[in-house]
Amino acid sequence: MLRRALGGAAHPEEEVIFEAGLVGDALACGFPRLLVRADGHLGTHAPSGIPVLDLDDARLARWEAERRMDELPLPRLDFLTRRLSSLVERSAHDASWVDAAIADLSRAAGARLPLPLRAFARRVLEFPIHYTSLYPLARACGLTRGALKARFRRRGLDSPFTYLRWLRIIAVAKVLSDRSVTVAAAAARLGFTSDGNLCRMMASLTRLTPTEVRTVRGWNTLLIGFAWEHLTPEHLDAWAGLDGLLERRVA
Repeated sequence: MLRRALGGAAHPEEEVIFEAGLVGDALACGFPRLLVRADGHLGTHAPSGIPVLDLDDARLARWEAERRMDELPLPRLDFLTRRLSSLVERSAHDASWVDAAIADLSRAAGARLPLPLRAFARRVLEFPIHYTSLYPLARACGLTRGALKARFRRRGLDSPFTYLRWLRIIAVAKVLSDRSVTVAAAAARLGFTSDGNLCRMMASLTRLTPTEVRTVRGWNTLLIGFAWEHLTPEHLDAWAGLDGLLERRVA
């Protein structure tokens, strides 16, 4: 019940992760917006800067008592989702670097990104070490890799792997904006096999070097290059036709 309610309380484009191993990876190597801890998992620690929302049994019991006191009580799931929605928004930071990056991409493209594209981008940018290949993305869509590629092809879109690679490079630029982080450390954190592999991907896509993407000018050049090649009005119209591609499924 709590998992379903959290799924409903999150942003429509946002991924909600429950598997213990993935949660650990996301906290160590990702950029999650919020860690929500239930009573049995209060020992899970978040790195500095990641806000935490604790849902202990006492709080949930109080909510249930309040629900039952209403003259016409809402269904338990609906009531829990409403309570969590407002609490999640108050507990999380107003905006993350991922929100800023998506806003910057919208400005570079000259239009708001369609929901399927925002969901695709948010998953990769918030958890780049998990989305190093098409397999986890296809799984998130409930498709095989072949079926995912076919959906993009039918819409006249570039391969989903092209978008995946560009978004991973945007995550690289974010990490390297901290000048104390080496290219090797960024590669390890973001799931590249080596710093050489990272540099080759960056050069093949953007013609930029890691030193260049550390700067504001490099960041802007990166976003504009992505937008001009893969976020044209025709591309955005095609993405808008992929409704339901990353519709969140919560067990």
